[in-house]
Amino acid sequence: MKKNPFIVNGRFYYGWVMLFCGFMSMFICYVIKVNCSSLFYDPICNDLGITQTAYVQTNSIMTITMLLSSAFIGKIYKKFPVKYVLTACVTLTSVCYLLMSRATNIQQLYILAGIQGIGWSGATNLPVTIMVSSWFGPKIKGTAMSIGMLGSGAGALVLVNVVNAVIESSGWRTGYLAMAGINAIMIPISLFLVVSNPSDKGFDTRVGDPSPEELAKTGSVAGEKAGITGAQALRTSRWWFQWLAGMTTMIGAAAFSAQFVSYFTEVTGDRAQAAALYSAALGTMILGKFLLGVLSDIFKIQRVAVISPLFYGAVFLCMALASGNMVFATILIPLYMIGGAVPSTIPFLITSRNFGDREYGVMSGWMNMAGNIGQIIGPTVAAFIFDTTGTYTLAWIIFAALMVLVSVLYLLSNIASKKTIEALGYKPQ
Repeated sequence: MKKNPFIVNGRFYYGWVMLFCGFMSMFICYVIKVNCSSLFYDPICNDLGITQTAYVQTNSIMTITMLLSSAFIGKIYKKFPVKYVLTACVTLTSVCYLLMSRATNIQQLYILAGIQGIGWSGATNLPVTIMVSSWFGPKIKGTAMSIGMLGSGAGALVLVNVVNAVIESSGWRTGYLAMAGINAIMIPISLFLVVSNPSDKGFDTRVGDPSPEELAKTGSVAGEKAGITGAQALRTSRWWFQWLAGMTTMIGAAAFSAQFVSYFTEVTGDRAQAAALYSAALGTMILGKFLLGVLSDIFKIQRVAVISPLFYGAVFLCMALASGNMVFATILIPLYMIGGAVPSTIPFLITSRNFGDREYGVMSGWMNMAGNIGQIIGPTVAAFIFDTTGTYTLAWIIFAALMVLVSVLYLLSNIASKKTIEALGYKPQ
């Protein structure tokens, strides 16, 4: 008889509550930070009289502090209870939004963005990856991760429209206040629902763990985390191929999130239409992230990691072509369903597959560093091209080519350092 995935040790498995918490961290925190920020470009630039290149540096400064914080935030999550670390990070980011609403010049926004980056390093996709890794075994990890990650698609479908409506009706300062309040909803969820490990709730096995018979064949122990250490991973070429793939993906993805609305406002002359198109594209990830996770469980993550970035490349080609024909703006939406799910799903699933769960939180933090570097480069390059040429079209063509490079890098990560990792006692499946 097939096991009920909701029942472990004769009672409801608390990991599903944790998956809900991870979903909500993506629904609220990830969307507020990643998807709603682009809505402020034009209003703030017009109000403060600054260029887009100047304003995009708020993202660069924030991402630099995220980059520095990501070097140790995984270790902090490993040392302290998840609920307290997540609560502290969310509180810091919300307070910064409150202060941003009172800013009178770009320098104040720079300072607050830098402080906020510390909180964002531990309040976006890292919590859900840690929760899923701790509470779900390898047989269901891809599906569980995708369910948690699709919170960003659902959140974008709702919150982008809400925040944009607030900005349109009451201005960007009220928009920041709205984001502070929405973001703070995650605080009680974290404090009252989040539990670090299954053992804290009395569970000795996880949903998705191998059966006793399968464990006996491999000599493993139920609940034991297999894999190599972060230090060992850093000495393999496999790590650096996947790290570069994660960074390169975020170069394009960050520019997409940051400048999509501005670009289509330029193309259509209608900011509301541009925001609606952006929301529609992001909304497809409700299904896209789930599909990507399920496909990773069925066809193996190493195969999906090579194919899925090509969908993102097609998205950027459609964006470039949309300046001449808006039909391509419609075509990009279903392509984004898979392509847009890549940055927040593939790097973390491939990390678990390539190196195991032994020090997954630490390595996830390092993968966040790769994404943070990409977040600095992408919007800055796109803004520079816009200020220089008057359009983003060339940027989209460049990012399309980079997505092909991502596929090559993931292919190399699949085959590199195989014997080295096996010699360390871990055999990726």
